[in-house]
Amino acid sequence: MVELVIGMGVILATAFGLYINLNNDCTKIKARVYHLEASDNEIKAALADIAAKLQHIEILLASNQIKDKSK
Repeated sequence: MVELVIGMGVILATAFGLYINLNNDCTKIKARVYHLEASDNEIKAALADIAAKLQHIEILLASNQIKDKSK
């Protein structure tokens, strides 16, 4: 009977340790995903800003070409 109680205690302790380990890993993965999504949003915002500036440059170049042709 004592062996059964000790065996069940070992099994429960192992299961609890496994649960804690998996919970910690899950928390780390969630934090990494959150960080990657945040940096992804920053990159998207920077790319949108660059695209807007490039369009402005294209408009300026096109207007300069029109001015050069009219001379």
